[in-house]
This record gives sequence, C-alpha cells and structure tokens, in this order.
Amino acid sequence: MTQDVRTISRETTASTIARVFAEDDIGSAVVTSPEMKGVLGIVTKSDIMHQVAIDADISSISVGSFMSTPVVTVTGDKSIREAATLMREHSIQHLPVVDDDELVGILTTTNLAHYLPRLRRNILRSRNELSGQ
Repeated sequence: MTQDVRTISRETTASTIARVFAEDDIGSAVVTSPEMKGVLGIVTKSDIMHQVAIDADISSISVGSFMSTPVVTVTGDKSIREAATLMREHSIQHLPVVDDDELVGILTTTNLAHYLPRLRRNILRSRNELSGQ
C-alpha cells in the first residue's frame, strides 16, 4: 500500500483536485473531515472525467456532490488476497486502508502490479524448496 494518501475536504473543487492529480501523478484522493472520524468518500480521475463529460462547471462544483460513497475499505491486517478480492468484487482500483476508523494508506491496482512479481518469486521458491531443488 501507499502510506502517503492525498486527503481533501468535501468542499474541494473538481478543478483543484484535477490539478493535484496531474501535478502529483496520482489517481485518487480520499475525502475526510476534521470534525468526523473515518473516510467520507473517494474521488478518482474517472470521477473528474465524468464531470467534464457531462459539462459540469469543474471550477465551482465541489467533490462532495459527486464523490463515491460509501467507500469500500479494508483493514491493515487483511491479506493481499483479501484486498485484491474486494477490489475485484467492487470493480474498484483504489482501496483505502483503515485501522480503528483512521486512514493509514491506500492500495491501488498499481501497488498490486508491483507486488505480483515478488509474489510469483516467493511461490516458485517455496515450490523448489518443497521439491528439494
């Protein structure tokens, strides 16, 4: 997972977060509130593209009006397999990781893609050790 998660308030405009996505080369931001514990929503590049496609005024529309909610999350003690299964079942590419209602990271399909070669090597190494090679 990525521990450095971009968080925004529900009042953030679509154009502001679109600039952040471009400048920081990220694909999502988690919507939080200082008054409330937990994750309120999530906004992705796809959400911004949808707003552009429907001719929304992205300079004034706030993410609170189109963020995805409720948010599918996972706790940090779950396995990578459980997290990947959640992502597949819900057709999502960004999965916030929370512990005790506190955001601690985000798992993305990019994270999974970087992890798969390591997983494959570990599986092959285990097979070789079991077969005595």
